Amino acid sequence: MRLILALFLSLALWPAATPAAPQGGDIVVTKQDIMRLLAQIPEIAPVREDMRRLGFRGENLELAVAQNRAFYTDPVIAGFIAEQVMMAYASPGQPGQAQGLIWPLIDRGLGHLPTRKLKYYYEVEETMIDALPVAQCGRIIRNDLSAEAHSDTMSRMAARLNPPALKEYYEIQLTAARLGAQRGPVRLSRSQFDRVRAGLDREMDVLVAGTPRPAEIVDAMRDLRHADNRRACVIGRLMYDAVMRLEGQTLRDALIFMSAP
Repeated sequence: MRLILALFLSLALWPAATPAAPQGGDIVVTKQDIMRLLAQIPEIAPVREDMRRLGFRGENLELAVAQNRAFYTDPVIAGFIAEQVMMAYASPGQPGQAQGLIWPLIDRGLGHLPTRKLKYYYEVEETMIDALPVAQCGRIIRNDLSAEAHSDTMSRMAARLNPPALKEYYEIQLTAARLGAQRGPVRLSRSQFDRVRAGLDREMDVLVAGTPRPAEIVDAMRDLRHADNRRACVIGRLMYDAVMRLEGQTLRDALIFMSAP
């Protein structure tokens, strides 16, 4: 993520702000140091310009900028990020550790939300998936985009939401990120997973049968990774519909399954 890269660059240029260890002149960076720097990122990074580039305007632009600031100034979230950054510096042979910190937190926390909030979150996601061009939709469903490209694509769709919907969507993300920083992900038992799979199979059978060429969709579902963009997009949109047709505990378990990091 671009802002995390900015953080690393800032740390590299920040020797005067941290005390030097007596041996060898090494720089000692504490968790509190990193949290202070994280709080500065919204000021020094081109957040507003990035959001404008992704299509945010007016009230939605202000909501997006405020959301970015909240992620990096919230003590629970920033504290977790700081710990991950310190772990990455302690293990330089594993450069991927500190990348993509916010979205995994959201994914880990979603399963702890009340069902109403979790369902609303995925209703908004479904709206954005439905609005995507077929090529991008297909690649997202096949998980064929980098984390940054996926984030940018969905952000462009989020920019088109009405402000009340975007505000609630962002509030859910922020709450989920806080929960994800404090708790592990919710895991389904084997019986819960089997119940979700049976429910989704039942609903997908009905939905696929209603498409113009159901046999093609069934074939594509057998090997989604190699499906073309059109079929992959159809399958993804049908899957969202199938989840939303479920009820009670099966619905909740399906929403948790979708959130699994």
